[in-house]
Amino acid sequence: MFVEDLRNDFYNVLLGNRVLLLVHYDVDAICTCKILQGLFKCDNISYTLVPVGGVAELKNAYEENNEEIKYVVLVNCGGTIDLVDILQPEEDVVFFVLDSHKPTDVCNVYSDGQVRIVYKDNEENIPNFDDIFRDDEEEDEEPTESGMEALEAAVERRRERRAWEERRHTLMFNYTQFSYYGKPSACVALEIAWLVSRCGGAALWAGSVSAASHVALASRPPAQCLLDTDALHRRVASAQHTPSDTSCRVVLEKDAWLPLYRSWSLEAALGHAPALAPHLRLHSHAGAARLRQLLADMGFPLQQARQAYRSMDVELRRSLLPSLEASTDKHKLPVPTRAAFLLQRPHAPPLAAHDLVYAILALIEHESIPKGEGFQLALDALESEGGLSEGARIGLEAAKQALGAVARAAHDTLAARRLHLAGPFSYFIVQEGGSGAGWLRGAGWVGILARWVSAGTGGARPVLACTSLTPTHCLLLGVPPRSHQEPRNLFGAAFEQAATKSGVTVSLDHLDSSIITLPTAQRAQFLDALTALLA
Repeated sequence: MFVEDLRNDFYNVLLGNRVLLLVHYDVDAICTCKILQGLFKCDNISYTLVPVGGVAELKNAYEENNEEIKYVVLVNCGGTIDLVDILQPEEDVVFFVLDSHKPTDVCNVYSDGQVRIVYKDNEENIPNFDDIFRDDEEEDEEPTESGMEALEAAVERRRERRAWEERRHTLMFNYTQFSYYGKPSACVALEIAWLVSRCGGAALWAGSVSAASHVALASRPPAQCLLDTDALHRRVASAQHTPSDTSCRVVLEKDAWLPLYRSWSLEAALGHAPALAPHLRLHSHAGAARLRQLLADMGFPLQQARQAYRSMDVELRRSLLPSLEASTDKHKLPVPTRAAFLLQRPHAPPLAAHDLVYAILALIEHESIPKGEGFQLALDALESEGGLSEGARIGLEAAKQALGAVARAAHDTLAARRLHLAGPFSYFIVQEGGSGAGWLRGAGWVGILARWVSAGTGGARPVLACTSLTPTHCLLLGVPPRSHQEPRNLFGAAFEQAATKSGVTVSLDHLDSSIITLPTAQRAQFLDALTALLA
């Protein structure tokens, strides 16, 4: 069932109760967690926080922490699976689900109250209850007719049953064939904070980073991202014109959509920008010359562009945005500037929300930091008061390394023509043992790599990326064509059907159905089945 009143039917229910907070390892979920932690602290709500990475971890986390727990809040996990069937909870346990993964499982939608979905996405075309659930008790009743009439009635009931099952199959296939993302969970949490008068600068900053993550990671269509953040824009604008005692504030300003350029060099930022660099074709022999020509057209000497941005000439820094816009238009590149959320701090350069997206992703998918520790550092990175936190410092440096690994892998894949054509899609395999290969084991960075490679080849076809997790197993991830404005992913349902047809044992543990794990030895067999299925 859906929660109609966020304040009374969700937040006020938690007051005075102990809560189990299960949070997925992704940027939006961590931002949502930060907002909820602030609310719980203000209202003295005791809670147990457990980060989870997949269905198995979700089940283990619940089983290990459900003692004397009556309310469970799930952030970006649990919405796409039948929670009651998988977790087998006591009847008095209530699950509040705040999950941007779509489509929502119909058993959760039509739960009698044990599963309560905090936000209803209007984009979901949820089938009607009577079209997908049927009471079979009437069919089991003793027939009142006798002889030929009873036989004809039984045949008619079976015919109606088959027709209903066919309609249900069609409805469920249409509903579940694509996986996609809904409104950022942190934007919903921000509305809750506003309703309970707790929408301070920390909540605004966490919501801003979450909104930036859906843009940076291509989770939502560009137009939909603007609609999602309409309320956030209003809150930020209101806070900008409200006197505050705090030294930090969130503002919305036009900015260059280049990763980490304020703490990097301009040349490095341009060469590692997932939205811009693929169009410069840096993997080709003429790629470096194109980048130098772009800088020359901008009026930035190479010596200036290669030093730290904060050490550049002040006049050059002031002319960055108009120079970028004019030069990229000449080179027919995507627009590199847009309205962006910035955290302004005294005596320090602004911190862009989209920079922190990469920092948080680098922390939770770090090549050497354990995921649990990375999760805590990611929460610390979202601190808005004071100077740059330790988590943010570690994350920003790690993001540079990760983006470097993504760029090198993309250039190697494109230059060596390792993007293979397989009927209706293309695929590539991340090479093991390369520089920075340790970064390319998590779905977040591999997804950025797949979209980079897709853009480098025109982006007209779906792309599969495969990377090794262990000596025996690999991760397979699919991204939709970049040419489509609706980033809906058909690989989730296709993976499941291909696994059934091929007999390959795949793990569907990931909360995003377009990501699976399978034995490396059976990869070719699985790809053959997938090609035949989608042909």
